[in-house]
Amino acid sequence: MPLDTHVVLAQGFVEQLWLPADYWDLSIPVYLFLAVVAGGGYVTGASACLLRHLRESGPCCLESELARWGFMVAVAGAAGAGLAVLSHLAVIYRALLFPIYLTNFSSWITIGTWILVVLSVIAVICLVLQLFGEGPAQEEGTSLFPRAIVAKVGLLETVDRLVDRFRPPMVAFAAIHVLGSLLAVATIYTGFELAIVETVPLWNMPVVVPLAYLFSGLAAGVGLTVALTAFFEREVGPVVGGYAVATGVLSGLGLVTVWYGWTVLVASDAPAAAASQVALAETTLAIGAWLVVLGLAVALVVGVVVGGAALTGRRPPVLERLAVPALVGSFGLLVVGSLALRVLMLLAAQQDPVVVLG
Repeated sequence: MPLDTHVVLAQGFVEQLWLPADYWDLSIPVYLFLAVVAGGGYVTGASACLLRHLRESGPCCLESELARWGFMVAVAGAAGAGLAVLSHLAVIYRALLFPIYLTNFSSWITIGTWILVVLSVIAVICLVLQLFGEGPAQEEGTSLFPRAIVAKVGLLETVDRLVDRFRPPMVAFAAIHVLGSLLAVATIYTGFELAIVETVPLWNMPVVVPLAYLFSGLAAGVGLTVALTAFFEREVGPVVGGYAVATGVLSGLGLVTVWYGWTVLVASDAPAAAASQVALAETTLAIGAWLVVLGLAVALVVGVVVGGAALTGRRPPVLERLAVPALVGSFGLLVVGSLALRVLMLLAAQQDPVVVLG
């Protein structure tokens, strides 16, 4: 049923006026996606730093590569999320001056802005500390390409000295990682921004939507970091395998949450819930819905099987050859499916009709 029509339920007495649920444009699902991907990348980078310390790994270890790629994913995701929000705003300077204009801390938009900005700053600091200084100067790896860029402009030695001079002690570094990891999990706010809209049944699931966004987004962030590391290092060792398993588990949790949300939508007696269900099951949006399911399901299977084999060291020759393309392909599909979930939540959203008595 078109959203700009109305249905007469009792002639002359009651009618339902349908209102379009055109809250946001497509830049918003991109923002909601990239913000949580940034969180997933940060958690990967911070935990890889912890593993490197606990295992006392030497230079050029995979933990260092995972840490650097993870922080790069975090910085790129946070930057992309910020640009997506700016492209949506009519008055950009209000966003740039958010400490002045966003002071309503009962709003998830305000809370989310602070979470994303602080996470961005922490991710940049952690990335710089992993790329520059005496320690990184002794390492090798594709993730160190920013050093080559800085070297081209003749500033590498200067940047290395400055970073070492201001490098925080281990206790402060650990505190930064704890705070950043908490903010990474706090990107669950992206789901609350939709779940508070009571007139749209597809969104108004206060537990399902935030958890689906958190699990799928973190899985995409961790999976993207694993895919980048595996692709450039051409190696899937126990450490990478462990993160692949984590990606699979997060994908599985996301799949279960999405399935449960679908059952809630089907069971709802709200008119707009039925309209969203039809849109997701019987229109061209069904292709996107299956893409979401496929991305999460494939990442679950490949992450657990391939990652588990690498983690335990029990890899048959065929799995040894296919490990890298399997992880890169499945986790790439996961990223696409996770973004598709946000886009579908916008395109399939329909608002409950307003009942008018007359």
